[in-house]
Amino acid sequence: MLTEGSWLSLLPSLLAILFAILTRRVILALLGGVLLANALFYAPDMLSAALGSVVSLSSALVDPGNMQIWGFTLIIGALFGVLEGGGTFRHFVAALEKRQLGNSPRKARMFTWLLGVAVFIESNVSIMTSGTTARPLYDRLGMSREKLAYIIDSTCAPICILIPLNAWGAFNLGLISAQDIANPLLTFAESLLYNFYAILAILLALWVAWSGWSIGPMRQADAAAKARLANQPVANDTPAQASPQLAYQQSAAVTVLVSLISMVVMVPLMLFITGGGSIVQGAGTTSVLVAVTTAFVIALVGSRVTLASPWATLAKHALRGARAILPLAIILWLAMVLGDMTRALGTADFITGLIDDSFPVWLLLPIVFVLAALTAFAIGSSWGTFAIMLPLAIPLALNLGLPPAPFIAAAISGGIFGDHASPISDTTIIASLAAGTEHIDHVRTQLPYALLAATGTVVLYALWGLL
Repeated sequence: MLTEGSWLSLLPSLLAILFAILTRRVILALLGGVLLANALFYAPDMLSAALGSVVSLSSALVDPGNMQIWGFTLIIGALFGVLEGGGTFRHFVAALEKRQLGNSPRKARMFTWLLGVAVFIESNVSIMTSGTTARPLYDRLGMSREKLAYIIDSTCAPICILIPLNAWGAFNLGLISAQDIANPLLTFAESLLYNFYAILAILLALWVAWSGWSIGPMRQADAAAKARLANQPVANDTPAQASPQLAYQQSAAVTVLVSLISMVVMVPLMLFITGGGSIVQGAGTTSVLVAVTTAFVIALVGSRVTLASPWATLAKHALRGARAILPLAIILWLAMVLGDMTRALGTADFITGLIDDSFPVWLLLPIVFVLAALTAFAIGSSWGTFAIMLPLAIPLALNLGLPPAPFIAAAISGGIFGDHASPISDTTIIASLAAGTEHIDHVRTQLPYALLAATGTVVLYALWGLL
């Protein structure tokens, strides 16, 4: 191997980033990075490189620890497929809507924020739920749909990363588990405290929901909404008239609540059991697998009992949910292999070797955040950014003898911000659709808030580095 510890060891990751930016095909980008990494590792023997690629891909796929990760990733998709497709989730949303009081702009905005925080199962589902539920209230009260789009976009994705009992958590835990970290679950949990962008985005959205604060293009959007209400008054319907979905089965709504609570309870319980009485020493992936499996069984049985859904129909929804998350599992698999190969090539050693005593270490976290943000903005995918940046950020921290949790948080924070601000992001597009506003209007009105939270994030990471 001629590339160990040299700049050539950067090429696989750079290829993955460049190809992902140019094509937005993250799976192909990661696969290309794996192939190039093997070619460099076995150079100049290309036959060994081809065989090495097959071996590295297959060995990661069938590794017992990784198979647990594939398991809980797909089960999470199946769980939410059953909850959403089986109908219990609709009753849960109706129960939440029934308890809201939308007789003032502030209450309507706060209801939107609370709903975005409460439905943390999956960002796109949460966005569609919050947007479609609250949109009639905004129209009736003369509030802009752009503000609705901002609030749901700034709560749903950030809360999914801060309460990672979902596919987001499974995906990132899998990436972290592939690194040389003694306790991946504990490290991931610690990183949540440093996920400054997600925290600031949610707090800023809360302030906007409470105060109605508008800056930049949002002011014009609010003025236009008030003008539309004045010129075309909306009928003074009651919330019950405007939302016939309020009729619901309480038992079906309870099924969703019990299923989600079971995940929260089972993770620490299983950590305690597998750790022999110590949560810190518990088996993270096994605990998460048991927790999501328990929630999945509860969702299946609850949907069958409360709504009399046929088993065949529930199985179809479960398979559909698992199939929807399958591309993410593939990204996770390829990212693990690429991470292994970059370590074998000495990529982290080369990067850290560039940093001597004169390099300002306090700049590392802001740099990781900005690089992740630029990548996510360009490719429109926070998940793809996590897959590319975490295998670089974690070894960088470990090689420098620094705690990995803040570096994990900086990479994830940058991915969330870049995805949040990107006009080609799926969550940004879905937020526009859910709120019923023009997509470019949503991007323009949201960007000043996103930049404000990002600026605060850079400052906080710099201050942490100075401590």
